[in-house]
Amino acid sequence: MIRLPKTLWICLSLLVAAGFVHMETAAGSAVEELTRVLPDDTVYFVATSGGDALKDECAKSILGRIGNDPQVTRFVTQIRTELMAMVTRGEDHPEVPQMATMAIEYGQLLLKRPIVIGVARAETAEGPPACLFAILDAGDRKSELAAAVTRIEGMIGEEEIGEVEVGALTMRGPKDSDEVPLYWGWVGNYLIVSINDAQGVAAKYLANPRSAATDHLKKVAGHGDALVAYYDFQRIWQIVQSFALREGGQDDLIPVKVALDELGVSRLGAVVARVGFSGGDLIADSFAELPEPRTGLFAAFKPVDASLLGTVDAMAVNATIMNLDLGHIFDTVMKTLKAVSPDEGYPEVQEGLAELESEVGIRLRDGLLKSLAGPVVFYSLPAGRMPEAPMGGAVAMLKLSDSALFEKTMTTLGTFISEKAEGMLQVGSQTDEDGRTIHVWASPALAFAQVMPTWSVVGDQIVIGSNTALCTMGIQRVASKGDGKPSLAESDSYKKATGGLPKDLLGLTYVDSQAQFTQMMMQLQQVWPLATMGAMKAGIRLPVMLPNLGSIIKDMQPACEYSYVRPDGFYSHYRGTGLEVSLRGAASGAVGAAVLMPALARSRQTARRVSSMNDLKQMGLALFMYAQDHDGRFADALEDIESYLASPSILESPRKPDDFDGPSYIYIAGQTTTMSPANVLVYENPEFCDDRITVLFLDGHVEAMSPDAFVEAVEATYERLGRPVPQIDDEEEEEEELEEPEEESEPDDV
Repeated sequence: MIRLPKTLWICLSLLVAAGFVHMETAAGSAVEELTRVLPDDTVYFVATSGGDALKDECAKSILGRIGNDPQVTRFVTQIRTELMAMVTRGEDHPEVPQMATMAIEYGQLLLKRPIVIGVARAETAEGPPACLFAILDAGDRKSELAAAVTRIEGMIGEEEIGEVEVGALTMRGPKDSDEVPLYWGWVGNYLIVSINDAQGVAAKYLANPRSAATDHLKKVAGHGDALVAYYDFQRIWQIVQSFALREGGQDDLIPVKVALDELGVSRLGAVVARVGFSGGDLIADSFAELPEPRTGLFAAFKPVDASLLGTVDAMAVNATIMNLDLGHIFDTVMKTLKAVSPDEGYPEVQEGLAELESEVGIRLRDGLLKSLAGPVVFYSLPAGRMPEAPMGGAVAMLKLSDSALFEKTMTTLGTFISEKAEGMLQVGSQTDEDGRTIHVWASPALAFAQVMPTWSVVGDQIVIGSNTALCTMGIQRVASKGDGKPSLAESDSYKKATGGLPKDLLGLTYVDSQAQFTQMMMQLQQVWPLATMGAMKAGIRLPVMLPNLGSIIKDMQPACEYSYVRPDGFYSHYRGTGLEVSLRGAASGAVGAAVLMPALARSRQTARRVSSMNDLKQMGLALFMYAQDHDGRFADALEDIESYLASPSILESPRKPDDFDGPSYIYIAGQTTTMSPANVLVYENPEFCDDRITVLFLDGHVEAMSPDAFVEAVEATYERLGRPVPQIDDEEEEEEELEEPEEESEPDDV
């Protein structure tokens, strides 16, 4: 018999419950029925209808089809097996693997039935006046679940468990325990576990459920209730105040109450969110009770006009519009700080801001924030579709209230940052054919990711692009107001996804799920070999190939998410594949790796060029890592950086013909990190490049250049280096060029 501390079993139970909440992805509806047995004064709960009720609708959805795909199943099983082996490797306690396996098995069993986990107000002798409970409707799986409970009790030890009187019920619990009250047991088909509930508050309605569902969810429509979340801010705050009063710490809550009042949060009531499935789509609706008038942070949300998407390029894979009064948010935060800490915190922050503004030479509230009007349009463009921006990127358009003030402030800020960045940020500007000034903020670190923030003021808007090409495209669309150019708002897919939008919109997001997911999979396919290599070094054997989801991707429909306001509060609605949140997480967690990899291209030729650009970016990273290890000097030859590369094959261009004997890439050796960022560092051999030549510059960015532009860049580089421009015909001639006297390669040549 295994003997472990009771607290460990409590933690294990909570971990299983938490894993259940996070793993739930199915669809169905039994939560409303389950609310009939919720305890009085429930202030928070999460619930699901369970896999048995949800499996049919889930199987129709994109999420369900991915989860049930044989390739995905094998993929996940292999990873889980490897991780389990790693966790248990070298473990001295033989019960640990058994506990882990049991937790997974019982967690999967719990997933099949309706369950609610929550907090309710309760009279307690110690601690906060609240209890934590979990109620499971076992239904026709009671025998399986009862056997699981019996097995867990056997592992704890019968001598450690006794009967616990909970009101009129007899439950099971730890014997002779001075710890927080804990009980569990069966009432009909309901299994209950409750902590800090000596009076049996959580079990009150199990034997005699209410005649109807409670009103907790009535403000939001349900579509199966795959996942439901509810909390009542006012009641939770009452519990906190009651506990503070009992413990004599009510004075400590005064600044908290003041802050909540100033931020506008104190008037927030019940919040409910429901997620389900309908017709193969995932649907999520939420409501936050906040009657008018709204103050604090909530007053910063302003209506948006969906017609703003008329300036979004038709190729965009996602687009968002929102309208936040940033000046009001700043004022609210400062007002809150002043109310909470008028003698210490507020003066210190004021002094710090004044010093910063004086040093930088700008005004934050009366300069930058004052110049912004509120409405923002943001969209991203896919990789591989535009020769001028092969890696894709993002564009943002912000409404301005004072264009001149904004441009002056940003120009001053850019100059200050570049002076302090010690060469890691270079700020420049150029004038386009229409006389507009285009500002470029270049950083080697960002350039490796093909990101070169570029912005320009167009009328009463600022256009910001993740690179110069996208900024220029955005400028053209704003200047022409989209006239004569296809826009996202005109596409059939957008119209279908956004049909029936409500009035008083506060925000709107559209996602071409198919295009976005395709792009992500292409990026993952490029980075996955590196991930498997890294895992192998840690002793983990990951699957070599990612699952092929092509047959599922083709059925993905666009997603739409929007929020709106009514007199009683804020509402939001989402309908789509349900993958967008996962994609955002993947993007934020792996953006560095993802943007360094090529994505799907329109043609074989474009795909190979994008792949070549990716290789150059990896070479750039390797060259800079080499330079960091060698006092800022780059390698003498590309072969010297092989140990810094994921694979030596990166040094071979995917565009190089099989019968070509010359080098894939030409390297201009003898340079250092302190030299001109406009210098060419590596370029693809022009002899087999029939259109554009891919070039890596010393500042880290990569371009696919026309032959004329390429020649100019190379000639300028050799001129700055004080060397003659070589005639590059084959590898031997290039090597001769690299063997010139070393004194010509000194940093002073810049």
